[in-house]
Amino acid sequence: MSRTDVSEPCGKLELVMMTQLRHQCGLEQFLADTWHDIAGFVNESAVYIDHAATECLHWYTSGNVYSFFKAAGAVSVHELSMYNFRYVKVQNCKKVVVISTSTDPAFYQRTIKMIMEKNAFEHCAIITAAHSSVLNYDDAVPLEDRVDYAKLKRDVKSWMHASRQSQDCSVTILFRPVFISLIDNGLFVTPPFSDLSSPLNSESIKDSECAVEHFVNLFNSLLTYLNLREDIYSMGKFSEYVAEKLETLPTAVDRRNNLVGGKGVSVIFVDRTLDLCTSTSNNTESLLARILCTLPHLPHHCNDVAINMYPLFCGLQKFVDIPGCLASSDKTLMNILITKTQKEVLATMNTMLTDILSTKENFKLREKLKPKLATRISAHSLKKLVNKFKDVDLHAISESSKRLQVVLGIIQALTSEETSRLELLISFEKLVLQNIAVSRDSTSVLGQLSSIIKTREKHGLHTDSILAFLMHIYALAGTEIQFAFQQEQQLEEAIADAIFEDIAKFKGNTVTTSMYQQSLSLLGVTDSETVKETSAKLAKHIMNILHEIAQQRASLHNYTSLMTKSSSQEMVRRVGILQQLLTDMLHPDRFELPDLYQRSPSFISAGFNLFSKGRLKHHPCDNNWIIVYVIGGVTPEEIRETKAIMSLFNSNCQITIAGSRLLNPIDIVNKVLLSSIDY
Repeated sequence: MSRTDVSEPCGKLELVMMTQLRHQCGLEQFLADTWHDIAGFVNESAVYIDHAATECLHWYTSGNVYSFFKAAGAVSVHELSMYNFRYVKVQNCKKVVVISTSTDPAFYQRTIKMIMEKNAFEHCAIITAAHSSVLNYDDAVPLEDRVDYAKLKRDVKSWMHASRQSQDCSVTILFRPVFISLIDNGLFVTPPFSDLSSPLNSESIKDSECAVEHFVNLFNSLLTYLNLREDIYSMGKFSEYVAEKLETLPTAVDRRNNLVGGKGVSVIFVDRTLDLCTSTSNNTESLLARILCTLPHLPHHCNDVAINMYPLFCGLQKFVDIPGCLASSDKTLMNILITKTQKEVLATMNTMLTDILSTKENFKLREKLKPKLATRISAHSLKKLVNKFKDVDLHAISESSKRLQVVLGIIQALTSEETSRLELLISFEKLVLQNIAVSRDSTSVLGQLSSIIKTREKHGLHTDSILAFLMHIYALAGTEIQFAFQQEQQLEEAIADAIFEDIAKFKGNTVTTSMYQQSLSLLGVTDSETVKETSAKLAKHIMNILHEIAQQRASLHNYTSLMTKSSSQEMVRRVGILQQLLTDMLHPDRFELPDLYQRSPSFISAGFNLFSKGRLKHHPCDNNWIIVYVIGGVTPEEIRETKAIMSLFNSNCQITIAGSRLLNPIDIVNKVLLSSIDY
């Protein structure tokens, strides 16, 4: 990618904007080159693409995955799933392209085998995000044979031969770094690693070795493409493990040794488990967080939601019930949802709708939309504006369809039945924060929580939401607050009773609406006595997990507390660990960061230190680009806070926040609590 030389001096703000644009363009170009390279293989082919790769392409194409492949000449496009073969047979097609992000040998042995056996393909291209060094397709095969995917290639050929009764078949296997979804300027997630998370217990770190090696290989591909030399930092045991893997990765070592020119980047890995308080909070200013809490995810997606488009098409007889989504090529839409207040977002969307309706194509409506003195813009007033689109030729506003989808998403989130529950939980969070801050060890919070659990149905609260609230409280308390043993016993009993009641309530219900409900159904208990014993065991397990959550920051120096009070007149505020880290990191005084462990200094800094009398500590801001990757996921509120901190300090550094996925509180319950249940 070409770079523009700047010969004239520029102001600090202009420099920051230029830096931000360059890094954004670098990521966008990386994605463009990767996907257009893949598109070059699909002409006259049947395409099979897995869920994680689909999600990556979904954000790149603004939700137009199918159109992307059809425009590139694909005959058909199919879901690549181990348990879904409804469309596995393709008529009159000799070529197939399989796009996969999996490292699981069984996935290739079962899924691709079935596709090949049910079709008569002559040419097969497997485009995989699993680097040859991590796709351990067959451990019995010598390493040199695995390096070029040779065993997989031979197997695929044999499957094709069996279906065609012919030896005239060709198989190509290519590595392509498909792993990034660019959500917003300064924010990306990695769908193939949506389940990658730092464990509560450091003893289980090695269980994720294969996933971590897969991740660092792909991350190295990104750094290679961008021609960057990285300084690697970590905060948390699991992040330290990931940082070490990236530092010692042979291809990364070769890249750094052979890099000519290139710019520096600071890569910081942070364990999500250090702050499960922020990620389980409903009390945020980001409207995107509200959307993620109220609208369902798109099927097989972790980062986008399904928006009901019926209000726009309800008058059409041939309406097809296809959901809208948030993915857009216009990154300012996501930026608005993340950074603006609810009032500002509503005002912006109101103006946007009025502008669309006032175009020359909609001349009849212009008279009806004469400017009125808007006293208060709400979700309901936006809904009234949307209803006017029923009188509009939808073809005339096709270019505005993405903005309409976002507006509908906002309306549906703010008018959702979940709103009252969220508001109640937010009020509880505020009360708990002040209670803990004031009373400390004498707090009666757990007693109050036990009462809330017992009366949850009266308040319209779901048990998994209450579990998220419990995680929030224990993560907030950390090692600062010691809850009374008697109150914890009372809480454990209340949890056991709630689980007992829920098992009875869900019994015979074949439609599972949540992972919590699914988890209880998998227990397979029926008689009352066994249900009671199982409920008590689960409650004990949950309490043990909560105690582990409270201990996660015990090894830190500066960031053991998530509570702050700027003055005696101010109320206590919750401040996330990412917010604390970035505030200290961007401060002009360059505070020491004892909780940030550096793996390897840059070559330039290391060389400079040889000639200095004392050892100079490297700082992340020595590079003008910082990537902070939260292992386990990141919340919209953390993105909002990051952007606010950057504006506050007006630093020369550009910060990109990244993570395994976008999170809502229930995601944390599912991953940390429910996935650890031993069935």
